[in-house]
Amino acid sequence: KARALLYRASLLNNPANDKTHWSNAFNAAKDFIAKNGQQSNPYLLYNTGNVESDYYTCFTTNPVYNNEIILARAVWNTNQVERVFLPVGFTGNFSGDGRTNPTQNFVDCYEMNNGKRIDEAGSNYNESDPYKNRDPRLAQTIFYQGMTWGRADKEEQRKIDVRYNSETDKGIDYKSSMGGTYTGYYLKKYVNNISSKEPATFPHAWILFRYAEILLSAAEAINEAEGPTNAYSYVNEVRARAGMPPYEGMSQEELRKRIQNERRIELSFEDHRFIDSRRWKLFEGVSASGEVGQPRYNQLLNLYGVKVTGTSEAPKYTFELAEAVNSRIFISPKSYYFPIPANEVKRAPKLGQNSGWEVGN
Repeated sequence: KARALLYRASLLNNPANDKTHWSNAFNAAKDFIAKNGQQSNPYLLYNTGNVESDYYTCFTTNPVYNNEIILARAVWNTNQVERVFLPVGFTGNFSGDGRTNPTQNFVDCYEMNNGKRIDEAGSNYNESDPYKNRDPRLAQTIFYQGMTWGRADKEEQRKIDVRYNSETDKGIDYKSSMGGTYTGYYLKKYVNNISSKEPATFPHAWILFRYAEILLSAAEAINEAEGPTNAYSYVNEVRARAGMPPYEGMSQEELRKRIQNERRIELSFEDHRFIDSRRWKLFEGVSASGEVGQPRYNQLLNLYGVKVTGTSEAPKYTFELAEAVNSRIFISPKSYYFPIPANEVKRAPKLGQNSGWEVGN
């Protein structure tokens, strides 16, 4: 109910910005939180106090039997998840396919650990050392150049290497017959530290609802209904688990942007971003040429990656358009909606079709 009412209140479905819809969405989330608080074994954020690993552990070491997960797919004992996501240089009796390559747009949306955006004054971001002092969730979600990975007990531990100087001088994780990265990154979230020599299986649970979403929904809804004052506590609870400083002293518009970014990071690769970017109508007035020059984390149609050159001891980073498909097309209003199945429209002609998906008689 909290999710449905949040979608109902959003700009795509509430163009007049009726505050009542936002209040209804907040009340649904608040009711859940209140009822949850009365339980002897309530839902809560997975939190052992280790900000460097708790987020990652929630989806790997303890992906099923923790109180953050409200609803998930039945337990799936497999190593197919590891096979699909693992960087391609990890091979043996089991080889990584490296099929999911997060964009530079996404990597750039992670704040510095002082809470500032990478392009914000005082952030201390350094393009020559781009992963230093970032939101701890970055290293728990993304495989990037120089990250240490692999089973030490199986003599497989090493640093990720996606460098490319030439066909004869390239990192082991850049490309292979199994695939490779088109952005300089691979997805780490959900990937257990598997041995390629002696691969095991691990329990996986694809999450449909978890407690962090409830907190972020409450924050978004009350910020839109009333303003920032009562929204901080909800979003800051999520940030505290990650070791990030709290938000405070923001305008409604600024907190809106930060909550949207927090959802992008915290709920990444859980099937939220596709819907969120549409319900917020982020694509209005956006063109691929028009957004060039904006921060990469704000660009929606141009997709960026990093080209890593130099040596493993002294890598050089060049941020540019992704190697393969590096742009998207969005048609408004068509792309905001799915088509209603043609068979349903034929059976109930008065139902109509979503705008842009109409076909001839």
